[in-house]
Amino acid sequence: MSKKILSKNQTARKLSRNEKQRITIANLALIPSVIKNYIDTLVKVYRPTFTYKLKVEFFYYIIATIIRRQNTYENKALENIPIALNATVLRGIKSDYNEYIDWLIEQEAIFKAEKYEPGRSSNKYCFADFILPSLKEDSGSEIVEMQALESGKVIVARSIQESEIYEENEHLLKWFNGGLEIDFEGAVTYVEDLSYYEGEIFDLTHKKVHWSHQILTLHHKAFYATRNEESDFRLHTPLTNLKKIFKPFITYEGQELVGYDLKNSQPFFLIFLIESIISNNDRISNILSRIYSKKNCNSFMLQNLRKRLSIKGFLKDYEMFKTWVLNGEIYENMESIIKPKKRLGCYFTNKYNAIKKVTEIKKVDNIRALMKGVIFTLFFSGIKTRNSSYKTFKEAFPNLVEVIELFKEKDNADFSKLLQNIESECIIDFVSKKIAKEYPEMPLFSIHDSLSTTEKHAHILEDLMPKYIFEYTGLTPKIEEEKWKKYDYQVDYKKRAELHPELYAYNGF
Repeated sequence: MSKKILSKNQTARKLSRNEKQRITIANLALIPSVIKNYIDTLVKVYRPTFTYKLKVEFFYYIIATIIRRQNTYENKALENIPIALNATVLRGIKSDYNEYIDWLIEQEAIFKAEKYEPGRSSNKYCFADFILPSLKEDSGSEIVEMQALESGKVIVARSIQESEIYEENEHLLKWFNGGLEIDFEGAVTYVEDLSYYEGEIFDLTHKKVHWSHQILTLHHKAFYATRNEESDFRLHTPLTNLKKIFKPFITYEGQELVGYDLKNSQPFFLIFLIESIISNNDRISNILSRIYSKKNCNSFMLQNLRKRLSIKGFLKDYEMFKTWVLNGEIYENMESIIKPKKRLGCYFTNKYNAIKKVTEIKKVDNIRALMKGVIFTLFFSGIKTRNSSYKTFKEAFPNLVEVIELFKEKDNADFSKLLQNIESECIIDFVSKKIAKEYPEMPLFSIHDSLSTTEKHAHILEDLMPKYIFEYTGLTPKIEEEKWKKYDYQVDYKKRAELHPELYAYNGF
């Protein structure tokens, strides 16, 4: 199948005003080969009778959307998690979209995992048990075109340049072109050989389906970009969803990439949030009004927050926590509060499995990873959590935790959304734009709280990133270098294979 990708000498057609008001979807999508073949066979033999003309590409779109959304940062475990589909987009493509979903359910390709409750939850879908064994045997994917789905309400973008968010994020998205490449053969071989991952040996079936999808997306240059102001406001691209184990295989115009991460980014932006509320920073006011209702934000939340922030006990908690964060030592200092115990030479933590709806015991290799998990629980769990580490931290920093809980009072997801919005505005809309304006010839890629460029330009990014983060926040950040080619996962894997060759005789199938 031919790929409609713009060459370096081509310029993307600008969208008209009417087109900008339409829903935009990407033309190229990836679908697991076994599912595509299954759908094609059934459509040919038992052609479904729908209200309007059948468009088989809509089946592909639904499947591709489920697996793409399963490939998100939130699904770190890369499991077969239930996914909510956007009814507005589906309806814009085909008014009879439920007939397509129901047909896929009847054919046992997907199943409905959650019932809709108005205002509380949406229907969610994932791959059915019937189709999973086939994915186990073949994790390959095929690229398909969605041009047939264009309608009066939907525009199918031929390239990333035609996505609805390209214009505002051009300084980052313009580098998604022919120069961005993945060593496809190397990455595929790495996945085939991998049976030991993140400290455990287990069946990697569904992970390998996702990994294959990530690799093929870059290999076929099926680039996409999304950014939703109503959720985390982060810029999502094939690189933000790429597992770190594949970073060593990525180059831009043959050059290796180097990234710079903001250390302790979520605690760092919490400090900025608190400082900004104290100083009435307009930037924070605008972001707060995006997350919370204007009435609630102005009349209740800010009054309560300012009252709590002036309490002597809070200031004592806050100054210590702030020092830990700005020194880049929060995880190390957290150990003295939590006092975790080792068992059999390892640390263990309780982790809630949302799919099974049970709490599971998970092994953690090092103290930093364990303490990072405690911080994430503190920031993103509900205020009624029974997590023991949360309670221990709250006993040590009661006033600070009470302030955090104010942000989660209506919905615990609001606080994570707030911090992600702050991070996104800082890194995407301020820092990276400043750098791109100063050095327009420098390739620049964002992965949430980090920015990356080629080795040739690494020293520029290393100098400017902390400079502009300070200009935005008034706080001095700690920046950590990450050379993609030397990423620890790859090195770790080779070392483990040398030390324990017997472990790698197991192939997970």
